[in-house]
Amino acid sequence: MKNFLFYVSILLSFLAVLVSPSYAQDKAADKNKIIVPCAHPMFRALDFWVGDWQVYHKDSGKLAGFDRVGRTLKGCAIQQSWISLDDHFSSPMVPFRMNGKSLTAFDGQNWTQFWVDNQAGSQVIKGNFEGDKLILTSETPIMGHIYKLTWQQKKDGTVEHIARRQKQGEDIWQTLFDFIYRKNIAHFVNPEEE
Repeated sequence: MKNFLFYVSILLSFLAVLVSPSYAQDKAADKNKIIVPCAHPMFRALDFWVGDWQVYHKDSGKLAGFDRVGRTLKGCAIQQSWISLDDHFSSPMVPFRMNGKSLTAFDGQNWTQFWVDNQAGSQVIKGNFEGDKLILTSETPIMGHIYKLTWQQKKDGTVEHIARRQKQGEDIWQTLFDFIYRKNIAHFVNPEEE
């Protein structure tokens, strides 16, 4: 009988907590909490790339273009707007310089980027961080090549962005560009998009 009374007293104490005003208020507060799905740090790992950038060729130091990179969709995606200032990406058949846009997002396990440009280029690349470097690779060949792009924040606050491609069936990676991103602190006005 003593055990029975002991268990009944525990049960009554528990019920008293459940019906107490403070418990009810706490439950109501939980229901009113605002949840921001992409505010978790794992969704913010690429925030070092967010900014208004002047982009330089690493080897020559020449200004290659401007890149505006910002968060969109309540922080769930990163949107990029690239404007070339040189003919690095130009084709002899296309009478204008490359402009492009990308949308990059994290799905909880991997990063995915969709790129499209004004020279009929598009690609989807996927991957993840290896150490402090984001590495995204095309899953299917594009015109016979696999592409690998990397982003890495440097100690001085710059970002190194490298693109490489590998001909399908070969082992050699060709560097397409090696860019250094520097904050556009002079606030140079970006050229208008065409």
